[in-house]
This record gives sequence, C-alpha cells and structure tokens, in this order.
Amino acid sequence: MPYSPLARAILFAFLAIAAGLFCGYLNLRLLTAAGKRLMESGSSKSFVLSSLSRVGVFAIVAVAFAAAGPWWCGLLYIAGLLTPIASYAFGVVRGSLR
Repeated sequence: MPYSPLARAILFAFLAIAAGLFCGYLNLRLLTAAGKRLMESGSSKSFVLSSLSRVGVFAIVAVAFAAAGPWWCGLLYIAGLLTPIASYAFGVVRGSLR
C-alpha cells in the first residue's frame, strides 16, 4: 500500500529530527574531546581542523535532508543538531548559578 505524500513528509521529518539529535550528540562528544585535547596540548591546529571537518560533515547532512525531502526537513535536522549543545550549555549555566 503506497503512502500518501503527507505521510511520507511526516516520516521524513521524523527521520530528520532523529538524525539531527544523533548527530548533535555525536558532535557534542567530539567537541568535548577536542576541547580536552586542546587544553592538554595547547595546540589549536588540531582543534580547528577537527571543528572544520565536523561543520562540513554535519552541514552536508543538512543539505541532503533539504534536497531529498521537503526543504523544511533541513531546518528540523539543524534544530535537532543544536538541541544537545544547547541543553549542555543551559546545564552549565544553571550549574554555575548555584
């Protein structure tokens, strides 16, 4: 039984959010590991290169979602991508205010 266009768009939107959350969590872990290496070694070259590669990879995924499905699925992916970093930042700020 074929799915309606609305059902396909909703399924694709759910997939974009799930992929964004997964990539956001992975990005947060890679960012904290790179930050720890930066603090230990003091060399910013590896931190900058890893940051540029992360931005490139995760931006390609956003463009792929926007190109393959409805254009707004790229925005849902970006929202999911930024959610783990934002929740971590709010937790740090909240912990420092105590």
